[in-house]
Order: sequence, then C-alpha cells, then structure tokens
Amino acid sequence: MNWYKKIKFSSYNLRMPPEAYPQINTIVENILNFYKNYTGLPNSPEKIGEISFIDNYSGENVSSDVYMNNSFMEDDNYTPAKRDRITGNIYFNIYKTIEIRPEEIDTNILKSYLTNQLMHELSHSIDPKIKSLNKNYPNTHEYSKPTEFDGYSQELTGYIKKTYEKPENKQIIKEWLVSNSFGEYEPNIIKKLNINPDLFKIINFWRINNPTYLRKFRQRIYNEVIINESNT
Repeated sequence: MNWYKKIKFSSYNLRMPPEAYPQINTIVENILNFYKNYTGLPNSPEKIGEISFIDNYSGENVSSDVYMNNSFMEDDNYTPAKRDRITGNIYFNIYKTIEIRPEEIDTNILKSYLTNQLMHELSHSIDPKIKSLNKNYPNTHEYSKPTEFDGYSQELTGYIKKTYEKPENKQIIKEWLVSNSFGEYEPNIIKKLNINPDLFKIINFWRINNPTYLRKFRQRIYNEVIINESNT
C-alpha cells in the first residue's frame, strides 16, 4: 500500500484565489525593499501596497492595504503582523520583524517569513468561519481559537512547502506525515526540515490539546504539498 493511501481524513482547506499570489509576491518585494533602505521608524504607518481579489467563498471583493507600522497596541507588541477586522488593512510590526541591521538581512529567509505572515492574515479575510465565529474566546488559547486555525495552518504549510522543494527532504516529510509521532516536538525533524522551533510548538500544541486540529493540519499538508506535487 502506498504511504499516502493510509491518510483518509476530511478537511476544510482554505485556499487563496490564483490572482492573489502575484500580488502577495509584489507586496513582499516592497517590504524587502523597505528593509534594505531602512533608515528609521516612520512617524505613522507607511503604506507598502495593496491586494485586491474576489473571495471564492463569498463572491465579495477583498481589498487590503498593507502597512509598515511603528507600533501596535501594548498587548500586541510581539505580534509580527495584524489585520484590522474593520478596515481589512494589514500592519507589519517593525519592532518585531526587524531584529538585525539591514545589511545583515538574509533575503531568502526574510522573504519566506513575510510571505507566510501575509498569507496568515489574508486567510482571515476570506475565512467563512470568521463571520459565524466572530466572537471573543477569553478562556481559549490562541492556537485553539476556531478563527485562528486556518491562519496558523496556512502559515505552517507554507514553510513545509518551501522545505519540500529540496529533493533530500521529500521522503523525510512523507514519512513524518504518516508516522505515529507526527506533531511531537522532535529536534531531529526540526533540524532536518529547518522548521523554526517556535512554529513547531504550534503543531505540538495541537497534538496534545486539540487532535482534531492536528488531523486537519496533517490533511492540509497532504492536500497542498503531496497531492499538488502529483498533479504537476
């Protein structure tokens, strides 16, 4: 039996429309140029670009202006990016994102980071669950909020897609995906796949606290990484 036939889970895979991707790439390049020419914090949020596309789920137009922000609310100081639910604007937190001098920036790493952060926030803008679950969860961990699952899983899948592009990682990911230890905090897997340990903690959190999310996340990797490869 082929390894992938062992996986027979159903999952809601939130997907961006094709026209969003080139716009995302443009925004990321604009942010990278901002960093390269970084001379100091702007006095007010600085617009980097905008993204506009038709939401596949609602049929409505989604429009988001993207800004570099010099500060967030006090309780958001450690948030890399944030979407304003009222305006749809997306703000990147400069304090959180810029941790090294511009001349020391590893463009490839930063590009991947920014792309996945932007995907995370845009996922919220098309998530049909947001409208029905748009409420506060004061006693719920961030990783378990129904309105956050697709954002985090989309972001994590983006990192795994990137590492899957390397031929030497393909079999590792396939075996990890169907293993009984999938989701456990394994330093060897983190090292082999070059996944940020902090991001890996989200997967491990789902394994311990929310097996349903772990199942859905596993299925998302299968659908968006493995099946996608088979269809290309």
